[in-house]
Amino acid sequence: MKKIIPIYALLTAFALLMSVSCNDNGNGNGDEPTVISSNTLVSAFSLAENDSVLASLDSLHFTIDVDNRLIYNADSLPKGTKINRLVANISLYDYNSTGTIRISGAQTMEDTTYTYNSSANDSIDFTGNVSLTVNAADGSTREYRILVNVHQMEADSLYWNQLARRNLPARSSELVSQKTVQKNEELFCLVEEERGFTISTTDDPSANNWNIASVEFGFTPVIDSFTATDEALYILSNDGSIHKSSDGKIWTDTGADCHSIIGSYADRLLCIINDNGTYRHGEFNDNNLTVLSEIESDFPVSGFSQCISFGNDWSSVSQILFAGGTMQNGKPNGCAWGYDGSNWGKISRIPIPALTGVTLLRYFNYLGDYYNLQKYPVWLAIGGMDTEGKTTNKVYISYDNGVTWSLGDEYLQLPDYITPFTNAQAFVYNTTMQATRAMSSIWEAMPSRHLPYWLTVESQPKTRVSAAVTSWECPYIYIFGGENTNGILMNNIWKGVLNRLSFKPVV
Repeated sequence: MKKIIPIYALLTAFALLMSVSCNDNGNGNGDEPTVISSNTLVSAFSLAENDSVLASLDSLHFTIDVDNRLIYNADSLPKGTKINRLVANISLYDYNSTGTIRISGAQTMEDTTYTYNSSANDSIDFTGNVSLTVNAADGSTREYRILVNVHQMEADSLYWNQLARRNLPARSSELVSQKTVQKNEELFCLVEEERGFTISTTDDPSANNWNIASVEFGFTPVIDSFTATDEALYILSNDGSIHKSSDGKIWTDTGADCHSIIGSYADRLLCIINDNGTYRHGEFNDNNLTVLSEIESDFPVSGFSQCISFGNDWSSVSQILFAGGTMQNGKPNGCAWGYDGSNWGKISRIPIPALTGVTLLRYFNYLGDYYNLQKYPVWLAIGGMDTEGKTTNKVYISYDNGVTWSLGDEYLQLPDYITPFTNAQAFVYNTTMQATRAMSSIWEAMPSRHLPYWLTVESQPKTRVSAAVTSWECPYIYIFGGENTNGILMNNIWKGVLNRLSFKPVV
């Protein structure tokens, strides 16, 4: 007969076995083992808010490089930022760890060593050598060097030094006149020399490596009328005939003529037509000249700036804009005019002073605090000739696409060594900084000057990636030629860069 073991007996036996098992895994007295931490990691580092030093100082991102035992800000503070009395907020990974701050060789603080206390708000002089030693509970230690980086150059200054100037591309130094235009991404610099004409091309003005060729026009060209559309190059002869070329070397008469060329809109050539004493708008495209409406009484008939194409968030149609020029009565006008592919309109409510031969430039603007900047376009109108026939090198600025203009502040103005001029052209080209530094020796050295607060680079995101940046794109401004008050060509290509844009981006 089988024995039947009661269920309560089985449960009792199971409980006894579990009790023995638990006691066997203990330390004999029922207490859990004590684990002593060896963690020496820093989990967070920042600077405390201090608006008297810099707005949003507490937003500055610090990198904690455990392998190299380094804590630093990759996005350097502006030049001149005082870092001799800053409060640091430090968090250690393990709450049982302690931190020891060591300062030596500082400008205002004596050499000292003390235990970090998050509630003490002790200031640190980061002009010297600052280190943080993390002491773990088991006696392990790790020392980190702390760096608060500050720019050594004015970040918002326009730098002309080794990148300042170069001669115009030509086969001789005896130059009479020039005009430079842009067709797609390629620059065409047409130069009248004492012994003929040359056309030089490049898609990278930073390299100063131009392809120079002679030009045999077969007619007398008006150099100032030289213009590029998306499809072709155009120039007027001294009798008003419109000539066309694909490369600037070989020119053909289109059979059409006009009084002057304003600029281009896509593949259309925009011009002024003298219709028996009445000035009218005109367009030349597909070898056809279309005569349009009579121009406004204050619309210029010559002396236009470059026509700059741009878009906006309110229209899918691109527009062009020019500023300044000479009216029918021979007087200059400082208004900006726009064209949307169908209609011309006066843009300016507050124009620049009455000027002709203005250099127009579209750049960009970032406004906001040091760490949170927003981007939108800025227009610069530079140089020109006034009503008295005097040239200027003053710079005017518009924040609203040419509607209102004002004289730029002191830091926006050109340096004294860029003398007054008219009829120059300006272009913006991105350059890979790695290549720029290798080629900087080809540019003549000149002093530097500042640009204002508004022309700054966008702050980097708070997050960072691990890959290092070895090269980056930087927009340079190139100003070609120009004439002085006496009409003498100035043999210059000026090249400027905003310091902040040349700094290595934060990653």
